[in-house]
Amino acid sequence: MKQFQKKSCFPWILGFLSLLLASEAGAAEIVKSGLGAKIDRYLTGITPFGFAGAVLVARGDEILLNKGYGLAIRSQNVPNTADTIFCLGSITKQFTAAAIMTLEMQGKLKTEDPLTTYIEDVPADKSGLTLHHLLTHTSGLVPDVGGDYEKAERDETVRKILALPLESKPGKQFAYSNVNYTLLAAIVEKVSGRPYETYLYEHLFRPAGMEWTGYRRPKWNTRAVAHWYSRGQDNFNSLERPFPYWNLIGNGGILSTTDDMFKWHKALLGEKILSAAAKKKLFTPFLNEYAYGWDVLKTPRGTLIQHNGGSDLGNNAEIRRYVDAGIVTILLCNQFYSGRPLIDAVRGKIEGLAFGGDVPLPPLVKALDTLASNKYEGSYSLSSGGSFAVSIENNSLQVRAQGQDAIAALVFPEGIDPNALDELNKRSQAILEAVLRNDFGPLSEALDNKEKRLSRVRDLLERRIAEDKSRTGKIERVEALRTLPSAMEAGALETAVVLRGEKGVLAFRLIWRDGKNIGIGPLDLIAPVFFPFQPLSETEFAGHDLASAKNMKISFELAGGSAKSLTVFGKTKMTALKRQ
Repeated sequence: MKQFQKKSCFPWILGFLSLLLASEAGAAEIVKSGLGAKIDRYLTGITPFGFAGAVLVARGDEILLNKGYGLAIRSQNVPNTADTIFCLGSITKQFTAAAIMTLEMQGKLKTEDPLTTYIEDVPADKSGLTLHHLLTHTSGLVPDVGGDYEKAERDETVRKILALPLESKPGKQFAYSNVNYTLLAAIVEKVSGRPYETYLYEHLFRPAGMEWTGYRRPKWNTRAVAHWYSRGQDNFNSLERPFPYWNLIGNGGILSTTDDMFKWHKALLGEKILSAAAKKKLFTPFLNEYAYGWDVLKTPRGTLIQHNGGSDLGNNAEIRRYVDAGIVTILLCNQFYSGRPLIDAVRGKIEGLAFGGDVPLPPLVKALDTLASNKYEGSYSLSSGGSFAVSIENNSLQVRAQGQDAIAALVFPEGIDPNALDELNKRSQAILEAVLRNDFGPLSEALDNKEKRLSRVRDLLERRIAEDKSRTGKIERVEALRTLPSAMEAGALETAVVLRGEKGVLAFRLIWRDGKNIGIGPLDLIAPVFFPFQPLSETEFAGHDLASAKNMKISFELAGGSAKSLTVFGKTKMTALKRQ
């Protein structure tokens, strides 16, 4: 990953200026008594344990909560606020889709039009592609043609996309692809005669009152733009990169705030920007519950219209609109959690609270000078083979578990049968070993609702393995890494399996409930299992797993001014001895 140099300036000066400018812009923090305060207590409680971002929760027209948590820029101690600017990632696609609909309303195009109407020299195999295919991810085009921050101009990028062979017949298969929306953004420019960002501002953002949304147009230097954090690394933000270019324009990367995204939600409820007919097309799903730039899902809480976005640099965001219940949650985050987008770990708890439920709260902690000492740092070994690596980072004690026994001690404080975890590891590994032999019998036996899911899961596995073959080389070994509580499905377990090739690796997650597989997907980032712990006293520390909402507790035995053992408390206490 390319490193970007920080501008030379004293961090405290930059932090002070950022706060001053943010205050001049007018912070819009809202915490309404009752439900808003309840959600705020949860988010404030989990911030010491790995939460950072801004959250807006609304019921109808009333904003119950709009507030930032954690740090936007750690090196300058700049906090996240309700005004902080975040990267929306693939949420950008809904703006592109809406732009297409405004052009259709103006009579300048139709979503049924073929691509050839707007782009010259389209290869014969793609002459049947329509705007509808692009909008619904059913074009059969490749997923990407380059990195987000590579310099790439519009017309050369369009030519590169269209030169590559189709991966499926148009209209027959859903396959999420960024290049679909790259082409749509190019069409917006060609048809309107305006730059993409300018068109969005004139026809979407300005009418909706969204003055803090865009790529480069807003005056970002008057507000804090959150840095992104992943694997403990500061990845800065998009403004420090070549940005925006055409591997990103139209499909991702737009910056915004929680307040602007709520204005966007309200604009979509009325007809100031889109007519009723345009919105009907925008929100009608085609394949895989995907409409035009939005997922449209039927849930026990009514219809959910949502989309998320992000990258492994640490930025992750989502907007979720329960249109029947009138509940909206907007979650913009600037760091990952346990190798996954932070939104995955907390969305269910925030929504549960918004719908009147409860979630377990983390323990109350307070700052102590305990963390000024390095007497806890080191490696601690369990007699069963696993270990814990302890370090002090970001003003917290970081405890990394290695081995399924050590992992289980931390993430299952209530206790769990270790044989059950070993069985899931072996079963998951066997399924993918069989898939590599083109044997889908073990997969079929494991799947819940296999009549509906088997063909789709089989296609996903075959396609992902084929796509990555040039990067991984021949797969030589399959290895199940660990089983954890799932960050995607409450109450479920998730097994990480890696396929090790001659040149690289490919990983998948398998999600289990009651012995049946309920989900399979790619695992793009294999991260160690570690949690931040905060001091309760000189020897006792508290942790909280954001994904499972489980509280954890460890203690150290001190001797001669240094720790000699670490004990993990739970249904069964486990003590690890410090290596000398």
